[in-house]
Amino acid sequence: MAKLNTGFKRWSLDCHDVSIEVMEDLGLSAMDDDSNSCSNPSIKEVPDQIPEPAVKRKECSPIAPSLVTMEFSEDDQSCDSFLLSKRMRVEGPPGIDGFSRLSDEVILSVFKWLPKSTIAKCAQVSKRWKRLSYDEVLWRRLDLSSTCLKPTILGTVLLRGTQVLRLAKTEICDPIYPACSPSPQECPSYQNLQFLDLSMSSISPQGLFELFETCRNLKKLSMEHCIIDERACKALSKNEQLEVLNMSMCYGVGVVELKWIVEGCKKLESWNLAWTDLSTEALQLLCSSAPKTLERINISGCRMTLKDENVLSLCQRCPKLVELDISDATAVTSTCVNYIHENLTRLEYLAMARCYNVPLSVYLVFQRSGLLYLDIFGLLTETMLTTLRTKLPNIEINKFYFSSVARPTIGIRRTSIWGMKVRE
Repeated sequence: MAKLNTGFKRWSLDCHDVSIEVMEDLGLSAMDDDSNSCSNPSIKEVPDQIPEPAVKRKECSPIAPSLVTMEFSEDDQSCDSFLLSKRMRVEGPPGIDGFSRLSDEVILSVFKWLPKSTIAKCAQVSKRWKRLSYDEVLWRRLDLSSTCLKPTILGTVLLRGTQVLRLAKTEICDPIYPACSPSPQECPSYQNLQFLDLSMSSISPQGLFELFETCRNLKKLSMEHCIIDERACKALSKNEQLEVLNMSMCYGVGVVELKWIVEGCKKLESWNLAWTDLSTEALQLLCSSAPKTLERINISGCRMTLKDENVLSLCQRCPKLVELDISDATAVTSTCVNYIHENLTRLEYLAMARCYNVPLSVYLVFQRSGLLYLDIFGLLTETMLTTLRTKLPNIEINKFYFSSVARPTIGIRRTSIWGMKVRE
């Protein structure tokens, strides 16, 4: 016969460290203490034929209808027994999808409040959610600045019909589009892109060519500090509706590149070519062939290449100029100021900072003009500045430190480009 080890401390309701309330919170309920079995430490014989049950079953409460009981065999070290009670798990009706009862418009209204990364994950739920997640309504405005886009990611985004896209300080890897991507004729979603900010982004000339070759409805574009070549400018020239172009600090701007742009983009209103290291030939082409629709232009940084005759050609070519920046042109003289005053009757802003060959007395010709702002940093002392402000009371002098011509963002605003929000 098997013998029980009676020297082992047995658990009972009379001697334990756990309160009844804690046991009930854990879903446990104890059986009544068997005083006879616990008080008699003597060895009892257990018949082999009809073993005596060691567990008493207790009625289940309505809260815990499912009971799990445990029985101790003769090999166990305790003769006490307990009852394990488990709460029933409440589950909803199987096979019912709450979203299936909602219309596409209602689901799109919900998706509109989600981050773009969450919407991309929602596309993996079902075929319907994938179709709704790719809807153009959710992707009209997108901000991917300061990120790294792996190959073909940008092309996938443009396939969803993005209209306003900010890619400032973004690293864009080649290729732009997948190998099996549809052509612009087959997929009109490429033509939706109208406002693109590539300022300070890392993108190759080949990437620019692929991008401009498919997106031909651009209205405002910023390529500040990008590397361009002839192929990219040729593809860009096909954007006949282009109005604003920021090419400040771009590398590779030459005669051929400028020729493609001035011949193709006839509706340019604002153009920034600051610090692009333009040669004498490039400046001659620009000043004599610039679009007549130009109202704002920045060609600062042409230290020794910009001459008085170039300024005269530009003023005669673009008489509608409202804003002109020729700062750091150390080769221009006072004659240049007279050309500007005589030909640009609509001029409101003039920047000629650090033009050391222009005497200060020449600027007094603007006393009876419509000029509102004059920036001539690096030429005046405090006394001279006070005197000039007295003689030109209607003109604010040295108000703007940086040019805003064709720039997508001004100051600390980083959630919009050209006044349009890039985040919903």
